[in-house]
Amino acid sequence: MAGAGEIGSIHMKRATANKFLACGATALALCSELACATDQPPASGHKIKIILVGDSTVTDNAGWGLGFKQFLTDGAECINTSQGGRSSESFRREGRWTNALALKGDYYLIQFGHNNEPGKPGRSTDMPTFVSNMVSYVEETRAIGAQPVLVTPLTRRQWDKEHPGKIKSSLAPYAEEVRKIAAEKHIPLVDLQARSIALCESLGPEKCLEFSPLKMVNGTNAGYDGTHLNEKGRVMFARLVVDELRQNAPELASVLRGQPLNENPVAAETKYDAVVSFDGSGTHTNVQSAIAAAPDNGTSWFTILVKPGVYQGEFVIPQTKRFVRIVGEEMENTVLTWPYNVNDRKSAATCQFDPGMVVAANNFCAENLTVENTSGDHGQALALRVDADRVAFNHCRILGWQDTLMVNNGRQYFTNCYVAGRVDFIYGSGTAVFDHCEIHSRNGGHVTAASTPKDRPFGFVFLNCHLTGDSQPWINPTNATATNLVANKAYADLGRPWRPYGSVAYLNCEMDAHIKPTGWNNWGNVTNEITARYAEYHSTGPGANPEKRVKWMRQLTDEEAKGFTIENVLRGADGWNPAENNERM
Repeated sequence: MAGAGEIGSIHMKRATANKFLACGATALALCSELACATDQPPASGHKIKIILVGDSTVTDNAGWGLGFKQFLTDGAECINTSQGGRSSESFRREGRWTNALALKGDYYLIQFGHNNEPGKPGRSTDMPTFVSNMVSYVEETRAIGAQPVLVTPLTRRQWDKEHPGKIKSSLAPYAEEVRKIAAEKHIPLVDLQARSIALCESLGPEKCLEFSPLKMVNGTNAGYDGTHLNEKGRVMFARLVVDELRQNAPELASVLRGQPLNENPVAAETKYDAVVSFDGSGTHTNVQSAIAAAPDNGTSWFTILVKPGVYQGEFVIPQTKRFVRIVGEEMENTVLTWPYNVNDRKSAATCQFDPGMVVAANNFCAENLTVENTSGDHGQALALRVDADRVAFNHCRILGWQDTLMVNNGRQYFTNCYVAGRVDFIYGSGTAVFDHCEIHSRNGGHVTAASTPKDRPFGFVFLNCHLTGDSQPWINPTNATATNLVANKAYADLGRPWRPYGSVAYLNCEMDAHIKPTGWNNWGNVTNEITARYAEYHSTGPGANPEKRVKWMRQLTDEEAKGFTIENVLRGADGWNPAENNERM
């Protein structure tokens, strides 16, 4: 798409949408009031972000991670980046540590050792390498301004034949080195090795079988797993971690509950057809491979859970992968990112405009995701392109600068979303409803560039949206002078027609002061004023100036506005109404 070359330079604003309505989300039950912890966030309003880093014994599905989350108040959040089968070396080598740091946590709980042991090809390390890696974890955590907490490895339940009822842990040397590092670096230590040995020995071998998963080999029961934890062990061993934190990281006491929300939490992954995750509970580690696992030409929903993380790549939902739903576990921390614009060097395999995510299949739904293009303020750079019908995005952030979001061809529904950009950042020929969304202009520019075909009654319809803008003026990167700063106020217009019959309407939208009083732009062609279909109804806020709007747009009457409903705009021949029932999406 031909667009203005003006792109600004400003740090990306992170904002959440107005409401949380995710069809795949689950809520935890309320717990009792505790003397040692409250359900309120800290007085500063900042939620403490705790990142778990480690192997399978830390994961939600096979370790203590999910149990640990049950002890957190509303003043903290926990993101589990641990991955089954990883050592301190392979976790770093695969880029998982880089992704964990990108989450910008406040505290990092780090536990390794199991897969550093000998006999694990591609994972095993000698002890000096293990120590070097653990020291690096500590130093690199501190380098981003976060607090590292070292955790000695959960014991293997290896019973000593010569001393019945006693554990002889092969992980003892690793635990000892972790203790030394914590002491030398003056950082908190969770001695889970010592605590878990004491607990297991107090229970005895038979009782420990109750929280030991079954080993399955080719579908056959091969006994008990003495390393990992089942649903009965998650909270039991997480309690040990919490007790250690209260003693050795007392500043976290205010966000740690005395009793868990749920004594027997069930891993969310079991509810989904595929899981993309950092931990051992997932079925895939790559979003694209999970999409490929969906059946071709499906007729019922194939739902993919994407656990928190920063996933870089170009993600494509091909035409044959119908009825795919992608659900992020946490919107702000589940990020699909792409760093290229149309001018960057690219392989022949990439799409024409280099979008980060492409939806080519009908009947698609995405929830709780951030989709972004980080190329910046220097050319067309799509975060998301939709070339399909019956597509819905719920509680998502779509971030970019120029040409952020292309809605093309079919019908699309965006609800409770946050869309940010500067130049023509919502554009295309599709029929799309934006319902209760925040539309954020990054220092002026043009909100829409519709290319609606003449025979389509609706193009882009914004219902009950809030149009916001950056507080500082945009500085032209080619002329960043003080004079330029004053001259280029952060004004935006509501749209300009990419094609003559572009159709855009705003109904009951709040518009901040960044919207130009004239409202609309003819893209330098007065003949577009005859054909473009631009309308408003009951705009409010300082950016709403009906008496100063260009004369060639329409202020809708009450009767005309009645036709701009979700059902009427999107129904088509099949009666699609995504707001009525998400299973019809």
